Amino acid sequence: MEMLPQIPTGHTETPTSFPSAWLESSAAPLEIDFGCHRGAFLIGMAVLHPSSNFLGIEKQSDRVARCNARAVRLGLSNAAAITGLGAESLAGLPAACVSVFHLYFPDPWPKRRHSSRRVFQKKFLEEIRRVLCPDGILRLMTDDAPYFAEMRELTRVGWMDSPWDDRRETVLTAFEKTFRNRGQIPHQAALKPTIAF
Repeated sequence: MEMLPQIPTGHTETPTSFPSAWLESSAAPLEIDFGCHRGAFLIGMAVLHPSSNFLGIEKQSDRVARCNARAVRLGLSNAAAITGLGAESLAGLPAACVSVFHLYFPDPWPKRRHSSRRVFQKKFLEEIRRVLCPDGILRLMTDDAPYFAEMRELTRVGWMDSPWDDRRETVLTAFEKTFRNRGQIPHQAALKPTIAF
């Protein structure tokens, strides 16, 4: 199987490639789970929705390896993970190739002096918009209210709200399970681009 060239990660760890066929015009819809952690959501969604491909991007290579090993063990040809960090991890993807972009519980870096380390910034949002199909969806979820407010401010122009419930079966991320078990309800937004990139 032909594999994609490695996508730049901005650090020294080597990313895992994924099938180049996923980017062909006739390919199944591609969804990205950015910050896929150990892959609970990624693998769960791949099992529930075999007609879509699911790519996880995660900064820790050991988590990527575990996620890929689990996909192989379960015989999932529609799930893969690569190492990546920030906007540069999307730079190797062509425009308009992603149907749904999931960004769930990114590190909030709550201290003011660390806020510049947050992944959700203008450049990152521009890369999401570039890789997202014109009718694609950006799905955001976090338990951190100030970070969510910052996300909504950055998406105030050029994006419109879409219903969170997309009427398909879904799975909870590991973090979502934790917070819901505590009785906390995460902040959520599903957004569509309103202006062609």
